[in-house]
Parts: sequence; C-alpha cells; structure tokens
Amino acid sequence: MNSKEAIARLTECGVKPSVQRIAIMHYLLTHYTHPTVDDVYRGLSGKMPTLSRTTVYKTLRLLSENNAAQMITIDEHRVC
Repeated sequence: MNSKEAIARLTECGVKPSVQRIAIMHYLLTHYTHPTVDDVYRGLSGKMPTLSRTTVYKTLRLLSENNAAQMITIDEHRVC
C-alpha cells in the first residue's frame, strides 16, 4: 500500500488531500485493526511531530462523514 492509494481513496470520497489526511488514510489502509484516535496518533506522531490528537480526531470524523472510513462506537468513551 502506498500514498497514491490513500490519495485516490480521499479524492474518490471528495476529501481534499493534505499531508496529515494522506498519512492518516494510509495508516487506516495498512492497519487492519479498528484503531482509536490514540492508536492513530501514536502510530504517526513519531513521523509527524507536529500532528495533534485534535487533527487526528477531526480527520477521522471527516473521513467518516464522507464515507472514506467507518466509525465504530464501542461505548460512550471509545470510538474506533
């Protein structure tokens, strides 16, 4: 899986690609678990030191709203 596939998925769903969005989509496409915001943040923050949990949260919500990713609510404190 490469960044081109992440970019294609974003654009197909009407989401404008950015460095952070591409990295988050790439993470989702290459990790076959149901990651939480913290999982994604921890997985990417070492490579992207300017990335914040808020950016990850907002991006995941955007991806869900545009059908680029599916959000699964476990309970009121956990969303994957």
